Amino acid sequence: MIMSEDHQAREQSRNNLAIEVLNKTGLLRLSAFGYSMLPTLYPGDILTIRREPLTAIHSGDVVLYTRGDRFFIHRNLRSVETASARALVTRGDSMPHEDEPVTPTELLGRVVNIERDGELKSVPPCTLPRRALGMLLAYSTRLRSIFLDLHKQPNGSTQSEFVSGEMSR
Repeated sequence: MIMSEDHQAREQSRNNLAIEVLNKTGLLRLSAFGYSMLPTLYPGDILTIRREPLTAIHSGDVVLYTRGDRFFIHRNLRSVETASARALVTRGDSMPHEDEPVTPTELLGRVVNIERDGELKSVPPCTLPRRALGMLLAYSTRLRSIFLDLHKQPNGSTQSEFVSGEMSR
C-alpha cells in the first residue's frame, strides 16, 4: 500500500508530537496498531509507555522505538554490542525474524502496562505457547481474523486515533 504524501506528513506530525510528549512528561499513552505483537497486544489496546534509557531495558520487556518515521512496539530479546554502541535485538511476538538492532537514539521507552476492556494489565511474558500462537496468527490470515473477532474491544472497535486527548497511533 502506497501512502499519499499528505498522509505521510500527518503520520510524521503525530509521531513527532508523541515523541515530544514522551520527552517532556516521561509518559505516553497510545493505542496499539497492527498485528506484530499478537497475542500479547491487540489493535486498540491502550499502552502506557515510560521513557527509559537503553540500559534500563531487560530481556522480555516490550519497547517502543522509532525507525524510518514509523513507530514499532516489539519485545526485547537481548542486548548486543555493535561497532558504535550497545543496542537491543527485538522482534514482534508473531514475527518470524528479529529486527535490526535498536540503537539508543531509536529507543523511545518501555511499555509499562496495557489497558484492555477497561482493565489495566501488566505486559505478559512471551511464553512458548504464546509464541507458537503468535506464529500461527502470523501465517494464517483466516485464523488471525477469527482470533481478532473473538477479542474485539467492547465497543466493537479494533483501533482508535486518540486516547483521552493524548496522541495515539
